[in-house]
Amino acid sequence: MVSVDIRLNSQKDMTEFVNRCERAFEARLDDVAKQVVSDKELHIIALSGPTCSGKTICANKLIYELEAAGKNIHLISIDDFFKERDVLNRESEIASDSGLDYDSVNAIDLELLTECTESILAGKPTILPRYDFVSGKRGVRESVDPDESSIFIFEGIQAIYPEVTSLFGTKYKSVFISVADDLELNGVYFGRRDIRLLRRLVRDYKFRGAAPEFTFFIWRSVALNEDRCILPYADTTDIQIDSLMPYEPLLLKNELTAILPSVADTSKYYPKALEILEKLDKLESIDAKLVPNNSLLREFIGNA
Repeated sequence: MVSVDIRLNSQKDMTEFVNRCERAFEARLDDVAKQVVSDKELHIIALSGPTCSGKTICANKLIYELEAAGKNIHLISIDDFFKERDVLNRESEIASDSGLDYDSVNAIDLELLTECTESILAGKPTILPRYDFVSGKRGVRESVDPDESSIFIFEGIQAIYPEVTSLFGTKYKSVFISVADDLELNGVYFGRRDIRLLRRLVRDYKFRGAAPEFTFFIWRSVALNEDRCILPYADTTDIQIDSLMPYEPLLLKNELTAILPSVADTSKYYPKALEILEKLDKLESIDAKLVPNNSLLREFIGNA
């Protein structure tokens, strides 16, 4: 557990705390990038992590460092290999499921992913798909032509599943990012999964139009899938990154205190919403203007 006891008496104190946390995380990413760049035979990176772990900023950092080292980088989202929605609906009905589980490996068109991966490893021009979540259809994204300088980053929750990693052969690196530590901030405790829940509550409300009650509703199935399909493989990955930012409850406080009161006291999610609000009430808040534009947390609160 990370324990922080800090008094923020001025904006200068807040700025220094934010910058200290940001520098520590940047140093962790720098170490990872150096490990990856030093592997001259590397052609595939499997970048995985649970929801709201910071995969996007990690991918961007790896791309920046690898391109600076003269590599030709291709970012491949495994989400683009989802089966089309009509297929998923049929399979869901046959299995008598209550809804579509996009985190399941069964939602992926493994045949197409296998075909594309084998083509890439063979150095052949490869047409990649693009999945449209609005229509539930797959189209063509682009054609890539691998060369000796090419590195392909396969990014997504499913990039840790054995059914997926088995396609990459032996010369690949697996990178796993998540909030790896619980946090005690000025005596207030936040579990590592709850940190990601706070991130998701804000992100879903701001960018996906989802009310907090809906995020609470789906969080149980998210957690169950993580426990069953993601976390058991985390320790098998080559590189693990802790994306915890100790100042983030202070940053997310203003957003959460504005949106969580919408959860009615008759809702079964009210006790959890109240628990979060009571914890945040014991803490100061940090203005989003103090957060660097390249911060991992911008992935959840948006740009300045």
